[in-house]
Amino acid sequence: MIEDDGLVKNVTIWATLDEQVPGPRGELVVHWFRTAIDFFFSDEAKEASDSYAVVAESLRGGRDIKLKDVRKNWSALAKELCSHPFYARVGFHEPLVGEEEWADDLGRIGSQHKGRGGTHTELSAFLPGGDRIADPVFCAGLLDFLATALDSANPVFARVDHRNFHDTPDLEAALRRTHRRYLLESRTYLRGYSWVTGVPGELAARLGGASRLAATGVFHAVRELRGGGLLLQATETLAGYDDRAMRGVFQALAPVLPPGIPEDDPARESLRVVFEDASGV
Repeated sequence: MIEDDGLVKNVTIWATLDEQVPGPRGELVVHWFRTAIDFFFSDEAKEASDSYAVVAESLRGGRDIKLKDVRKNWSALAKELCSHPFYARVGFHEPLVGEEEWADDLGRIGSQHKGRGGTHTELSAFLPGGDRIADPVFCAGLLDFLATALDSANPVFARVDHRNFHDTPDLEAALRRTHRRYLLESRTYLRGYSWVTGVPGELAARLGGASRLAATGVFHAVRELRGGGLLLQATETLAGYDDRAMRGVFQALAPVLPPGIPEDDPARESLRVVFEDASGV
């Protein structure tokens, strides 16, 4: 879990890649960081912000790389990201006066190996939301970002949440199966569902594809990815993703959700899931 930092960065975006994605994962990681910077942290959007980057080459040692001003030093950062490092983070903040400690008050982009031996890669972006979660233009931009960042990837999963800072979906926590099992089965069962849910191509086909899901009337937007898979936006705004909308998403995706009755998780303040067995829908 990544900590909240005072609920400033309360819009969280996650995507998971596996060994079956087309092309080298390092190139997809570079594309994720570059797209996030262009969408959310461009010079025009954050003229007064500073930035930093931290890259850990390996879990068991190796080089640790630190950079300031990621826009100015993008070429150096992209070279490190292309090698698909164990961990990478870029943070944005207001200029610090007389301080050496780096912060990410204005947002954060990340990637990290997951699964035994790095079978999967977890990509993330944390953004300040505030009242913008009720703004259709801001919310449409979140979907546009994911569609651009993942267009060639056919990710095994993706999600956009509000005030959910855990690096695993609520459904995984509620069904109490091991995280490793979820990763291994992520092209057999969908790992969860959120305001925006990314569905891999294999599961999208079992659901009848984009046209069938759009015809359900459950989703505000259904976006096809060129490399395979779908992005499903439940409601026009993140603020509008209420329990009724969540139930509609659950019912539409039930055929590819893992079986089992969800339970509360004491480690999480609240779980945004429907407490029913998807196999019975």
